[in-house]
Amino acid sequence: MATNPPELQQKGNSGNWFALHPVSTISVLLAIALPLCLVIFELFLRTFSGLGNPPLYEINPLYGYRLKPSQVIEPRGGIGFLYGARVTINNLGLRAAGEWDSNPAGKILFMGDSVTYGGQYIADTQLFSSVAGSRLQGWQVGNGANNGWGIENIVGLIKDYDFSPAEVVVTCVIENDFYRGLTRASSMPLWTKRPVFALQDLIMHFIWRVNKSRYNNWADQLTNNKDHPDKIVDLAARHLKELDDYLKRKQIEHFIFILPTRSQIVDGEPPNNLVKEMLQKYEINAEYLLPKLLPLELDLTKRRKWFHDESHLEVSGHQAYGILIGDALANALSDN
Repeated sequence: MATNPPELQQKGNSGNWFALHPVSTISVLLAIALPLCLVIFELFLRTFSGLGNPPLYEINPLYGYRLKPSQVIEPRGGIGFLYGARVTINNLGLRAAGEWDSNPAGKILFMGDSVTYGGQYIADTQLFSSVAGSRLQGWQVGNGANNGWGIENIVGLIKDYDFSPAEVVVTCVIENDFYRGLTRASSMPLWTKRPVFALQDLIMHFIWRVNKSRYNNWADQLTNNKDHPDKIVDLAARHLKELDDYLKRKQIEHFIFILPTRSQIVDGEPPNNLVKEMLQKYEINAEYLLPKLLPLELDLTKRRKWFHDESHLEVSGHQAYGILIGDALANALSDN
């Protein structure tokens, strides 16, 4: 087979810049491809994930942080496989159907942590506070809960900051909220200003999770140290009692509900004895939702489907909680 002489091959390759400079060629291609991939990924996140438009928070040393007023969080086109629900925050920083005026009459304020807040995968109308409100004719209901809050954050906002826009306050907490102390914004992946890119939102969550892994789980630390739990839960219960007394002095009705975990609903795990002891110690009238939920659904598989994880709820869970809490409030308020 005939081949070209070496001098002809060299002459033919002399005009091929890519063959003569392979490293530079790859570098140029990567320089073009990487930004293009980032742009495509950014567009994908913005369009389909719900990232890039997070709720914005304000920071305060009295209550840690809370949602900024007057914002609507909704993925573009209503599509979001991570955060696909519409979250409407009114003029007072509440998830509520409309604006609230300065008159507290006829208003019910729900307070709590992320379970009550519901997250960005639960729509405003699907929250158990909204379900409860639908069973309370003539009442305007708002949800002032926030991700990661504990007892101290709730007390800090209502009592210390004097936030009392309603004539009824409903505090809904899980037992772990008695162990949190005052949660600060620095320990949460929260935004105070809108991120420029959806990638920033994703990176924030990644950094937060990596940073959490640097420290031992606070619940494990409490389990290993027998001195701290009594003091921590005692402090939270004492402050909850102070909040209860404060609201009574202001002639504001106060209802406290202890929300169960999936392990309690599905696996029969008993309530936390220490929390029960402290509630009794300070004579706090709190209603455990657990005994009312168990007969509501006998099928364990369906009960499990109430939960998104150990504490947070799916839509069916919000429906079950809302029915029971709404009926309990309706009965109590009708007696007054």
